[in-house]
Amino acid sequence: MLEQLSVRNFAIIESIDIDFSPGMTVFSGETGTGKSLIVDALGFLLGARVDNSIIREGATECAVSGLFSASSDSQVGNWLKENGIEWQPNEEILLRRVLKQNGRTLAWIQDRQVSRNELLEFTQNLVDIHGQHEHQRLIDSSTHLDMLDAYAGLEDELRSYQKLYLEWKEAARQLQELLEQKAKRAQEVDYLDFVIRDIASIKPKPNEDNELLAEEKILSEHEKLFGAVSEALMFLDSDESADVLHALKKVRANIETARTVDIRLGSFSERLSTAYYELEDVSESLNEYKASLRFDPDRLESIERRLADLQRLKHKYGPKLDDVLQAYERARRRLESLEHAEENAEELEKKEKTLEKEVFNRAYQLSEKRMIAAVSMSSSIKEIVKNLGMPEAQVNLRLKRIIDERGEYRTTPRGIDEAEFFIAPNPGEPELPLSRIASGGELSRFALAIKAVLASKDEVETLVFDEIDSGIGGQVGVAVGEYLKQLSQYRQVLCVTHLATIAVQADHQGKVDKSVSKGRTGASIRFLSGKERETEIARMLSGSLESEVSRIHAAELLKKAISHD
Repeated sequence: MLEQLSVRNFAIIESIDIDFSPGMTVFSGETGTGKSLIVDALGFLLGARVDNSIIREGATECAVSGLFSASSDSQVGNWLKENGIEWQPNEEILLRRVLKQNGRTLAWIQDRQVSRNELLEFTQNLVDIHGQHEHQRLIDSSTHLDMLDAYAGLEDELRSYQKLYLEWKEAARQLQELLEQKAKRAQEVDYLDFVIRDIASIKPKPNEDNELLAEEKILSEHEKLFGAVSEALMFLDSDESADVLHALKKVRANIETARTVDIRLGSFSERLSTAYYELEDVSESLNEYKASLRFDPDRLESIERRLADLQRLKHKYGPKLDDVLQAYERARRRLESLEHAEENAEELEKKEKTLEKEVFNRAYQLSEKRMIAAVSMSSSIKEIVKNLGMPEAQVNLRLKRIIDERGEYRTTPRGIDEAEFFIAPNPGEPELPLSRIASGGELSRFALAIKAVLASKDEVETLVFDEIDSGIGGQVGVAVGEYLKQLSQYRQVLCVTHLATIAVQADHQGKVDKSVSKGRTGASIRFLSGKERETEIARMLSGSLESEVSRIHAAELLKKAISHD
C-alpha cells in the first residue's frame, strides 16, 4: 500500500508531501489545477518514461519518492529477497527516482540503485494505474487475449510456450536454409573434391620444398663443391699441414711447462689442445664427406620435377607450402561437413517436426484453459457491470481458434487463439465488439469492471484511477462511486475525479489548487473535512461556491455515503 508520496519540481508542483491511508482517496479540483499531475508523478516513480520538459522551470532536476508497505509473503517481499535488497517484514519500502536536465534518470529501491527495467519489474506488484488512455487499449482487441491470460494466471505458461515456439521457428529456419543451399552445396562439394585430389596426388610434406632446394643446389653444383673440398683436403694432408700440427703440438708442450710456473697460462693450454684436436677432426670429417659425394643426374632430374609439382601447388594454393597443406586440411574438413549435411538435414527435419508437434500441443493446452477462463471472466465482468447500473448487459469474451488455408489450426507466438470482448449493453440488442460501443459512459463502466476483475486476481494493493469517470454522470456516476467504494474494502483505491457522486464515497478527499506567487505558478493539495468538504462537493455539483441548494445536496450526499459504510 502507498503510505506517502513526496514530489519536488515536477511540472507546476514545486513541493508536495501527501500522506495516504487505507480505503478510498479521491483528488478533486478545478479543471487545469493539476489533479492528474499527482498520478503522473506516481507513474514516474513507478518507472514511466518522461522527458526533461516535466522538470519545473528553473530547477536542475525533479524528484519523486514514495513509502510503501507490503506483507512478507507477497510477491513484493519475494522480489526484494531474490534481488538481495534488505527489508524486514512490515517495514516500509522506500522508492526514489530523479530526472536530470540532461534526460538521465536515477532510481533507488531502499538504498539500492536499480535500472528502469528492474524498477518496472518491482513496482508492477505495488501499484496498478488506470488512466483515460486505457480506454484506447481496451477497445484494441489485440490486448484482450493478454487480459484473459492475466486473469487466468497463464503468463508463465505462455512465456514457456513462446520460448518453445521460437526454438521451433529457428529449427525451421535452419532447415529451410539447408534445403535452399542444396544446389550450391553440390557445386562446392565438386570443387573441394578437386582441391583434395589435386593436392593429395602430389602428397606434399612440411618444409619439403626447402629441403629439396638444398639438395638440388648440392647436385647442380657438384663439380664446384667437390673441387673446393678436395683442395681443402690437399692442404690439410700436405707436409705443410703436418708441420702446422707438429708446431701446435710443440707450442702446447711448452705452454704446459710454463703453466707449472704460472697457472694463468692454463687457459692457453686448453685452447691449443682444442685447436689441435679440432684440426685433426676437421681433416677426418672432410675426408668422409668427400667420399660421400656422388653426382646422380637421375636424382637431380627427379628433384627438379618434384619442385615443379610443388611450385604448381604453391601457385594455386600458396604462396607457401604450409598454405597448401592448410588448404588441403580446410577442404577436407569442409567436405566432411558438407557430406554430413544431408544427414544433418534429416536430423534437423526430425527435430523441427518434434518441436512443431510440441508447440501445437502446448498451444492447444493453453487454448483449453483459456476457454474455461473466458467463461469465468465474462461472468465476473457481467456481475460487476450489473452493479454499475447495467443489469441487463451481456458480456462475452469470445475465443476463436485461428484456422489456416488448409483448415488446420495455425500456431502464433500467442498460441492458436484470438480473443475479443463482445457486448450487448441493453436487452434485445445484438452483441457487438467492444470497439463499436459508442457510449463513453458504457465504455468507462466496462473498463472499470475489467480492471476490477484483473485486480482481484493479483496481489497489487493499490489501484489508481485517473478520471475513470470521463463521459459518465448521473446515476451511472453513483454506481461507479459505490463500486469503487466496495473495491476499496480490499484494495487501496486512489481516484482523480470531477464527479461529486464518486467523491462523496471516498474515505479521504484531497483538493488540488493552483496559485500564482511571485510570478510563478504552483500547485498544492490539502485534505478536506467537515464544511470544507461540503463546499468542495457543492462546487463539483454546480460549479459554483454560492449555491445554497448545492451545499444542502452535498451535505445529503455525504451523509448518505457515510450511512452506507
